[in-house]
Amino acid sequence: MKQTCYSLFLLFCSCVLTSISFGAKLSADQGVAKIISEHDSKKTSYVQLFDHYHSEDFSGNSEWNRFLKKLSKEDKITSDSDYPELCFKIAHGFYEVQKYREAYYFLYITLKEEENINTSQKPYLATFHEVLGQVYYFFRRFDLSEKHLKIALHHPQVSEISKIKIYNTLSLIYRDKLDNETSERYLQKAYNQAVKLKDEAWTGILSGNLGYIALSKKENAKARELMELDYKISTKNKQTNSQINALALLIELDLKENKLAQSAVKMKVFDSLMVNEKNPQLLGTLYRTKITYYEKLGEYKLALLNFRKYISYKEINDEKRQFLNIQNAEFQIEFERKQGENIIYKEKEKKDDLIILGLFVICLIVGLTSFIIIKQIQRKRFQDKELLTLRAQKMEDELHATEREMRALLSTMFDKNKVIFELQEQVESFEKNKHSKTDSEKETMLNDLQSFSLLTENDWIEFKRLFEKLNPGFFDFFHEKFPEITSAEIRLAALIKLNLSNLEMARTLAISPDSVRKTNLRLRKKLNIESLDDLTRFIKGI
Repeated sequence: MKQTCYSLFLLFCSCVLTSISFGAKLSADQGVAKIISEHDSKKTSYVQLFDHYHSEDFSGNSEWNRFLKKLSKEDKITSDSDYPELCFKIAHGFYEVQKYREAYYFLYITLKEEENINTSQKPYLATFHEVLGQVYYFFRRFDLSEKHLKIALHHPQVSEISKIKIYNTLSLIYRDKLDNETSERYLQKAYNQAVKLKDEAWTGILSGNLGYIALSKKENAKARELMELDYKISTKNKQTNSQINALALLIELDLKENKLAQSAVKMKVFDSLMVNEKNPQLLGTLYRTKITYYEKLGEYKLALLNFRKYISYKEINDEKRQFLNIQNAEFQIEFERKQGENIIYKEKEKKDDLIILGLFVICLIVGLTSFIIIKQIQRKRFQDKELLTLRAQKMEDELHATEREMRALLSTMFDKNKVIFELQEQVESFEKNKHSKTDSEKETMLNDLQSFSLLTENDWIEFKRLFEKLNPGFFDFFHEKFPEITSAEIRLAALIKLNLSNLEMARTLAISPDSVRKTNLRLRKKLNIESLDDLTRFIKGI
């Protein structure tokens, strides 16, 4: 009896341990060891085996990511003929969940490891070039994106559905390059392909884009037909973003054709769709549409109110887009820096091997060894010199990029303030014809408009960050040497440093040219400088 109980107890423990072992999650090291073991025992390629591994099999996302990195560096795997395709499969998994930076790491390995990458007819390379082209577009590297998308387009294994995506992205590339004619041609190809394949979702999206182009070309009948198709399909498929954008363009078209009753009905639908909507981009679309709607109705106060809301969301969207672009640029710079360091490290390892060999040979032929060492030193100096030159070039490129960013920021300020001035003129013109308004009401409205400046604190912080990259210590100089100078006067000094005219400075700071001259005069008095030319020379010398 005791023996039987003891046997049952051992059986129970064995079952528990087996179940625990079976349900255990893998670590990165265990995963790599397991896939190598399966490859050796089953003689199955790593590409096929990888399809059976998922993030859920590991103890956490960090272990899964470490497994992928370790897999791509394992000697037994890197020497396998399918290694480039394995790296692509890993990259494709990241791409499908929109983790483009992680995908780029493995795409880069495939790009470097696959022979004849641009001409090879291997089936997987059609998708590889498509994915790499899409990732390059995400990083706004348009020339490289276009190159790989066109390789994918002409690859014999490219799928028909992929052609839609490729044509669409090529259209976006040429749109960003301001080549609208080529952009429209590729967009039309994408639309024709979607219609041919009866892909309803893509047909709706692309018809909306073509409708927007037709509207901009004043082809109103064509625009309405395409946008109504987009609205119908997006409503059917519950694609809210496309539905909202299509409806906004239809409202704009109604207003252009003076169909106010129809636009009012659509506006009610628009408002119902936007209930509880938090997407800044869609909210910007809503308020932009309302500006046009209320201007057409002559409700300029409501138009102004919605204009202010639109600008606030536009700034949010612009900042998010700019922040993403900066992040992407920093990622690429850092990635390429690390790759450069890896190359240098490998070259250094090779040189170390040569030095060891030279030291061994020195015992046999002293003269030959000395010659080899001298050659190695010369080679190292040459490489160091090249490296210094590359670093100097990189710093110069970064300074030029910073200057372009700052000019773009200034241009944005000009444009924003120009819109305000134009709207102010409209309001003033409107008010002149409204004799029922009291003087106090007019004065309140104008004061509200004049007090609305688009030169926000965020604009100044971004401007100051870029300016200090180009002119280190400029602001510290004024704070330390002339503490009595105000922030407004320091801002003016910075704009003088950039060679802006009085009118440009006025638009940038959202003040009148006369205010610029007065601020200039106060600055000269505090610096004890008499003439404007002397002030300019003094500031440029800082």
